[in-house]
Amino acid sequence: MIQGGAAGGGGLGGPPAPPPTGRGSGAGAPPPGGAATPPSKRPFWKKPGGILAIVATTLAIAAIGGSLVGYILTFDIPEVKQLQDWKPPVVTTIYSADGQTLYQFGAEKRIVIPIDQVPKTFIDGLVATEDSRFYQHVGIDLWGVGRAIVTDIIRLKRAQGASTLTQQLARSLFLKSEKTLRRKLQELVLALQIEKSFTKSEILAFYCNQVYMGHGRYGLEAAAEYYFGKPAIKLSLAESALLAGLVQRPEAYSPIRAPDRAMSRRNHVLNRMVIEEKLKREEADAAIALPVVVAKQPDEDNIAPYFVEEVRRYLDAKYGEETLYEEGLEVHTTLDPAMQKAANKAVFEGLRVLDKRQGFRPITQNVVAQKGDLATFTHPTWGRPPLVGKLRFGLVTEVTKKVAAARLGDYTAHFGPEAIDWTQKTSLGQVLKVGDVAPFLVLAIDEAKKELKVKLDQEPLAESALLAIDPSNGEIKALVGGYDFNRSEFDRAIQSNRQAGSAFKPFVYAAALDSGYTLADTVFDEPTVFVDSATGDEYQPNNYYRKYYGVTTLRQAMEESRNIVAVKLLNQVGYTKTIDLARSMGITSPLRPYPSMALGTMEVSLIDLTTAYSVFPNQGVRVEPHFIRDVADREGKIREASKPKVTEALRADIAYVMTYLLEGVTESGTGAAAAKALNRTVAGKTGTTDDLADAWFVGFSPSLVAGVWVGFDQKKTLGEGETGARAALPIWIDFMKAAHEGRPPDKFVRPANVDYLPIDRRTGLRATVESNCPSPFLEAFVEGTEPAKACSEMEHFRMGLPYYLQRLELNGDLELQIDADALVKLIQEGQGTVELAPDGKEILVHDGDAALRVRLDIGRGDRRQAINELGPGGEGSPAPSPEASPGESPGGEQPRHVGVDGRPATVVPIKTN
Repeated sequence: MIQGGAAGGGGLGGPPAPPPTGRGSGAGAPPPGGAATPPSKRPFWKKPGGILAIVATTLAIAAIGGSLVGYILTFDIPEVKQLQDWKPPVVTTIYSADGQTLYQFGAEKRIVIPIDQVPKTFIDGLVATEDSRFYQHVGIDLWGVGRAIVTDIIRLKRAQGASTLTQQLARSLFLKSEKTLRRKLQELVLALQIEKSFTKSEILAFYCNQVYMGHGRYGLEAAAEYYFGKPAIKLSLAESALLAGLVQRPEAYSPIRAPDRAMSRRNHVLNRMVIEEKLKREEADAAIALPVVVAKQPDEDNIAPYFVEEVRRYLDAKYGEETLYEEGLEVHTTLDPAMQKAANKAVFEGLRVLDKRQGFRPITQNVVAQKGDLATFTHPTWGRPPLVGKLRFGLVTEVTKKVAAARLGDYTAHFGPEAIDWTQKTSLGQVLKVGDVAPFLVLAIDEAKKELKVKLDQEPLAESALLAIDPSNGEIKALVGGYDFNRSEFDRAIQSNRQAGSAFKPFVYAAALDSGYTLADTVFDEPTVFVDSATGDEYQPNNYYRKYYGVTTLRQAMEESRNIVAVKLLNQVGYTKTIDLARSMGITSPLRPYPSMALGTMEVSLIDLTTAYSVFPNQGVRVEPHFIRDVADREGKIREASKPKVTEALRADIAYVMTYLLEGVTESGTGAAAAKALNRTVAGKTGTTDDLADAWFVGFSPSLVAGVWVGFDQKKTLGEGETGARAALPIWIDFMKAAHEGRPPDKFVRPANVDYLPIDRRTGLRATVESNCPSPFLEAFVEGTEPAKACSEMEHFRMGLPYYLQRLELNGDLELQIDADALVKLIQEGQGTVELAPDGKEILVHDGDAALRVRLDIGRGDRRQAINELGPGGEGSPAPSPEASPGESPGGEQPRHVGVDGRPATVVPIKTN
């Protein structure tokens, strides 16, 4: 009973309360025990409008959250509508004169083309391989995403991507490469926006111009040109498929680096095209059967680095860096690729020949001595394939008495003592040690065996520059600024000024001809001192061979590069006239009016000197040298076209006579090797400075002018005998020979007022039948300037005398007319080179082992006086030695000027004009 009462919780004997039933039953019923309680609150959602409020709140939160997420995803991405004005960074392309691509400036090497220039086979292969549902989806392929997830789960790795072409484009154009959830969501948003704003064709056009294709190439056109050497529209099916396959992993599938992988990927693309019904099976099989063949890559990335750098500097200065590297300028230049390659080779080989004359230098780099590992050593240059005729560094791995071995990257070489013959050593061990790293000249390549035939070489220390110009239009056809652009970017053809030596003399001679001189006129070559009357400064030039020649025609003086005649001529013609002429011909560097200017002591640049020489074959007209023909923007609009300044620097007749004179230099003068080697009409002039620090040759044919300089960057001698004829001329000859190969010989144009007249080469006098001249030839004269006096036996005899006898009068019997005092002085000044015969009727002139007897026309009394004064032997007391001059002579005598032979020098005041 107690249990029942307790369970009921009611009054005694009362029945238990019925359990609450139904919804809300018992609400308001008193609690057990009869105590009353206040009614409970209704839940929020049970109130009228509660559910509606919940829905509204949820929607508001979702809207705010969505907006926030949308803002976070899109606040830093651009509007896709900007693609309507899309102008991707495009490389500036430098073209040669024949339209070849020389070089490209820009981080992304891209050539933009319209979609109608993209072959359908490429688009089909791209879509079939990268995004087969491209034409069905709206930027995001949910079916593709699901398929990729299933594939990845089955293979337990990321095996298949799910990005559409539109997503790839969005990522490439607008997003960073980081792999984050935010970036992926941004990619989806952008893909949807792109699909909404552009047609499928437009999207493909953007993609084909933007996608990276390996080796620094962006877009299909740049890739087609690089890999196959053709525009994209001309790609074959197999080539299109190969490029479509590159998109996924361009470096890994490169047909240059990995042709086998490239072929496998190409075949995969072709098979995908069959599956997607874009290609018939037999067409695919035919393409699959083809080998992978890419265009031959150039031996050098840049055949004209110094030329290209000059163009780059100009463009950067005029258009700015951003335009140069991103706006896709099309720059057509004047460079001739064949001539440039010839120039490169001529300088490369010429400097190495010069360097070997200077002797072998011990090898300084040794891997063993530097604690390196022979097995793992690599050289930075081994990344490029070897080329015949080029240097390649090698690691010496073995040296015995009869044979040595070297590793040159993936290639090996074995050689004997013949490979070191130029070093003047007889044993390999005297030159090489295991571990040595040295340059070798590649003579032959056995690709199958990976073996090279080589010869030990060394990189030259001297530098050289070569510049070639078309004189008719001023176009620079070839430029080499140094031995190796990677070693030094300093352009010695443009940026360097060096003493020109005798290469400056043509300006003096041209000024003389313009003043009325002729090539047959003579200047007396003798010891000469030029004195500045204002300061007392003295200048005494000497000839290269330290001899004096007496009467010398202007032609002979130029051909044999006589220094004293050049300085005398300059002083006679005038400094101002010569400087003005040099300026009008193209010399821009400072020129001082001083006698030594005739010998090229003033510094000039190679481009100035070569430009000035171009006036001679161009009939006196100077055309400003230039590198660029025109510059166009990416749309093809011409932004500038070359209009070189043209000036008449020299009369046409004077220019031709100078050309005819310089022809003689290449035929019988200091540059005599040139005409014979080239077997065509050429002209030019050598140049050598006193200390043999600078060697020059500047010369020309009717259609091409070329200048060569050789020297060290730090001014020091090139070595004994390294004149312009020996150091520079061979480089010039090699270049000109290659530059004119296949061209018919041509002649310089002779003006109508220039005539030829036979003269005697030695005297400059008119050659006649009666004169019996030993060396007649045709000289060029401007009408009205021909010599009237005929050559004679007397003049021939005079020219055979030493210079100090040539000014004495001769009688009809070819005897020197002289008195006692003059005879005694003549003999005493000779310091033993001249002696009087015992009978006093002739003198003996000694020249080495030879002796010349010259009869005298002298009175009996003068003869006796001379014999008495000279004493026994007829030699007299010697005059002061050359070492006593300039300055005081022995015994406290007054200062006197003498030549290198001890004879008195003629003192000439320096003109002030």
